[in-house]
Amino acid sequence: MKINTTRFGEVEVGEDSFITFPMGIPGFLDLKRFFIIEYRDSIKWLQAVDDADIAFIVTDPFPLFPDYSLTIKDDVEQFLQIRNPGDVIVMVILTVSDNKVTANLRAPLIVNASNKRAFQMLLDDERYSFRVPLPSSVKESDRETAASA
Repeated sequence: MKINTTRFGEVEVGEDSFITFPMGIPGFLDLKRFFIIEYRDSIKWLQAVDDADIAFIVTDPFPLFPDYSLTIKDDVEQFLQIRNPGDVIVMVILTVSDNKVTANLRAPLIVNASNKRAFQMLLDDERYSFRVPLPSSVKESDRETAASA
């Protein structure tokens, strides 16, 4: 399937690669279908299928924040039909503002890789905020990659 995107032009994507957020993403509740575009290093784009202008910069939080931990709530586990913990993919949305990159550790994206269902889960854990600066241990080239995304 050919999908037009603002950032990447026309992209060929198999429907089997679509990630479905049945409840949408807060602020974008009408958008249910997304797909991943590999960008650079650990940075990816989560591109909306049905809106060429909407794409989120995402990454795996664990290499950047080794102490980051979360427990998937039972209702989320049931909603996503998670049967095998190995099928869980966790991503966080990165935000770039004034060339500073922050990660939303408070509301990670939880994806069941086996059925491609996903949900943005709000953590009750106040150790994490919605805008956590990338740690100083992150290489400058990785920061620049995220900032240029």
